[in-house]
Amino acid sequence: MNRTRPVETLLAALASFTVALPLLTLFDSNAWVRPTLLVIVVIAGVGLALRSLSASALQVVLGQLVVGFLVVSWIHGRGHLYYGFLPGPDTLRTFGILLGEAQQTVLSYSVPVPTERGVVVAITMLVGITALATDAVAVTLRLPALAGLGLLTAYLVSATNSGEGLSWKYFVLPFACWSALVATQGIASVRRWGTAVPRSHDGNENDPVLGVAGTARLLGAAALALAVVVPAVVPHLPTTYLADGLGRSDEGRGGGSVRLNTTIDLRNSLESQSQEPVISYTTSTSSPAPLRVSILTDYRRGEWRTRFDADDVVPGGTEQVVGAPDVKRTDVKVDVSENRLQAPQIALPTPLRSVDLDGAVLTRNFVGGYEVDRGRGDYSATYSEVAPREQDFASDGEEPAGAEQGIFTELDSEGILRLSELVDSVVPEDATPLETARLLQAHFRSSQYTYSLQLPTPTDPVSGRAMMSDPLSNFLVSRTGYCVQFATAFVMAARLKGIPARMAIGFLPGSFTNGGYTVRAADAHAWPELWFPRLGWTRFEPTPGVQSGAAPTYSLIPTEAAPTASPTGSATTAAPTPTLSERPDSDEGAVQDNPTATAGPLGWVRDNLLTIGVVIGIVLSLLLLPVAAWMRRRRLRLDARDDAERVEAEWASLISRLGDIGIAPPVGSTPRQAGARLTHDAILSGDSKAAMGRLVDTVERARYAPPRTPVDDVSDDARTVWRAAVSARQRSDQVRAYLVPSDGLRQWNDAKDAVLDWPRRAWLRLRRR
Repeated sequence: MNRTRPVETLLAALASFTVALPLLTLFDSNAWVRPTLLVIVVIAGVGLALRSLSASALQVVLGQLVVGFLVVSWIHGRGHLYYGFLPGPDTLRTFGILLGEAQQTVLSYSVPVPTERGVVVAITMLVGITALATDAVAVTLRLPALAGLGLLTAYLVSATNSGEGLSWKYFVLPFACWSALVATQGIASVRRWGTAVPRSHDGNENDPVLGVAGTARLLGAAALALAVVVPAVVPHLPTTYLADGLGRSDEGRGGGSVRLNTTIDLRNSLESQSQEPVISYTTSTSSPAPLRVSILTDYRRGEWRTRFDADDVVPGGTEQVVGAPDVKRTDVKVDVSENRLQAPQIALPTPLRSVDLDGAVLTRNFVGGYEVDRGRGDYSATYSEVAPREQDFASDGEEPAGAEQGIFTELDSEGILRLSELVDSVVPEDATPLETARLLQAHFRSSQYTYSLQLPTPTDPVSGRAMMSDPLSNFLVSRTGYCVQFATAFVMAARLKGIPARMAIGFLPGSFTNGGYTVRAADAHAWPELWFPRLGWTRFEPTPGVQSGAAPTYSLIPTEAAPTASPTGSATTAAPTPTLSERPDSDEGAVQDNPTATAGPLGWVRDNLLTIGVVIGIVLSLLLLPVAAWMRRRRLRLDARDDAERVEAEWASLISRLGDIGIAPPVGSTPRQAGARLTHDAILSGDSKAAMGRLVDTVERARYAPPRTPVDDVSDDARTVWRAAVSARQRSDQVRAYLVPSDGLRQWNDAKDAVLDWPRRAWLRLRRR
């Protein structure tokens, strides 16, 4: 019973969870809270159970580690488990990929950071390790003061990455839990010093712990006051997190800037992105173009990269017109009033005509991507809004720079066979480049595809195996993905048909409010660009319209010539046009994976079935010992053959229950000696003291009176004594006595021994026969 320590376990779990609450200020979603809380509860429950069965600290910690990893695997590793529940090498490989994504995310974003799947996994694991270490040190090893170092480290990870000082409320909760943890052990230690009972001013005896606890509360309040006051007068130091920091304020090393990742892995899920504003601008057109940040040309094994450095200075920030001079173009101006994109990246509309960076130098790489030598908070740019005609999409003419090296027609072998089959079914053999691009765009924007930030892991219909090694095939089979998957499939399909194509990344135009546009990190987007000699690089939009906005007019199949959807899904009409304020990476408005999913309470129960099961399991586990104790006491009363045995059963039950709160008579004492000691230690007075006297007299009569002598019922007196004794103890002792009664442990041990002894008894009965 003493090894179990349920109150300390609860306080350690609360301290581990509350110390993680400052993470709420660093991420844009609370998606990590529920799985993290579940892992903490499991670790605490396993520790509680193992400590009741084993005195070995190593066995307890190893058991918590194994079960904790199993739970993390069940939560985050679904689809990568043997037989659906056993983790293996594929699980570890998947966790490695997710943790790498988390590292890339925290290095690339400022606060609030997008809570992607990898981030949730990383937080769950880190907080789970904190909970395991805290429980092991503070509860299993009984060193709560030392556990404070681990809790402080976890707290500082969040506190030092906030751009501003954290609110004192985030400190009070973990400090209170840790202080209670230390105080609980200290109170238990004080009780072992002796049984001297101080008297209060009115002559009543009190629990000796109360005086010590009062002093501890005074010291704790003073320490808490210092912890709140000192940070208010000490300046906030620069933020640090891994390398670049996640600082929200300009004073932090993170600088509040945003950087767009230019290495894109098709296997990564996004889940969500930050709502942090990145760019604010005004423009002279009512339908602004996306703002391009970078160009990616190399696709290998599911990853997009670029290998070209921007080392060619754009003189005066002015570009030459690309394409035929007779193509209709309208100059559009964009004035950026706030820019938080981290240099050397810069977001510019295309095709660019000129840019005014107020002294900063604009450079260009081999394929036309732009960079700046230093960040600019405001700048202006002019680009050409093109209104092409059908004949402007002719394929005859000048090729783009790099075409002779095959940069824009190179294909990766993975997934090409399946993509080739799809292209052959969608695009007629004699289609022109424009017709090819329009048909491909219509196909990918059709209802056959689902926009989702959570990437499934489909199974190959032939081999039956998961296809994580080929993300392009994954997308073509599952037909589920976000802008990167759609743009990749489009670029590779265009290259298959001999059309030069590349990937562009940047931001959608953003939302229009108060006369200007605001671009947020959530507006990050990827789209394909195709080369037409008379136009230059031309944008298409294969991502479903609910997410990416309207596709360019020239990219749509003319209404009078639009094909109807065929059984093979060769082409369909374009998706409806949304407002520009809709996020490109949000599931809002997207086609759901399961449109028949049940809503309401039943849907909530289904979605939270694992959590509900764990909660029910915890509640039932907490009731196991109290119910077993009640059954044992009841059985002893019912099995009594006379009044004397019933009195002995009540006396034994009272001695056991008083032992649960740390009060025990001397070994070998008589009922009268035991009664005197219990009255003193339990601080009984008045009715409870009289009840103890009657109880002792009755026990002596039951033991020493002649057989069949009538004996009074003592259940009421035993109940009076117990209530008085337990009410004078600390709340933690009361909770421990009710939840972990020693009678319950004896009952389960008896049941275990009976089960283990059953084969021996069965064998003896068989031999006797």
